[in-house]
Amino acid sequence: MAQPSLAGILRSRIATVLALLAGLAAVALTAYFVATEAPDGTRDLDAYNAAPRCPAAPSKPSECRWTQKFTVSEIHLTHKRGKLDRAILTDTDGGEWETAYVNRRPVLTDLTKGDRITGTIWRGRVTAIAAGGESQDTDAAPDDLRTRYLIGALLVIPPALLISAACVWRLSRRAPTPGMAAALGLAIALFFAGLFVPFLARAAGERLWAVAAIWLPLAAVLTIAARIYVVRQRARPQTASPREAIP
Repeated sequence: MAQPSLAGILRSRIATVLALLAGLAAVALTAYFVATEAPDGTRDLDAYNAAPRCPAAPSKPSECRWTQKFTVSEIHLTHKRGKLDRAILTDTDGGEWETAYVNRRPVLTDLTKGDRITGTIWRGRVTAIAAGGESQDTDAAPDDLRTRYLIGALLVIPPALLISAACVWRLSRRAPTPGMAAALGLAIALFFAGLFVPFLARAAGERLWAVAAIWLPLAAVLTIAARIYVVRQRARPQTASPREAIP
């Protein structure tokens, strides 16, 4: 698991200190956002769920919700990373409403140009569409930011703490060991794995349990791999360095 770059970091006290500071900074920054932003992370979502039905079609962005019929004018599906699928909806007055979607199911995937759907409007944007007995949120629908920040904490804090622990361990010893290299390599592997886990859990929506259900077993597998690496390294015959070989 250890790479030459990892060994180089651990051999250098300056690099180790910088890595320690980076790990602590990641922990502190993530904890700050969780503490300050997460408590109010459902404010818009709660307002949306509690919004009453508008008595009439709103002429400007409103806190009430209004549903009306739309015709699908255009659909743009993309496979590009970081790009959202889009659809242009036309209301009965000829006005066009651009909508974007994180997922294609359960509605967007079955739509074609000219289909009639029902759209929900809130604060001047289409937040959901419905057709064939199914409904789907658009990207304009409010998100559960509390869950988003907690997911970020799950994916960032453990590897950042592990990086910090590996660096503190290294600074307390005269020379790096296979265990230190394995711990640092595991932390970096967990960090990069965390970048892909949300995409793997995308089908279940932005849910903490879905991300945890993928990330925790993956973390366990990586931890076992790191342990195997340490055992194999310790089982190898130790060769003295040129400096240690001088009588």
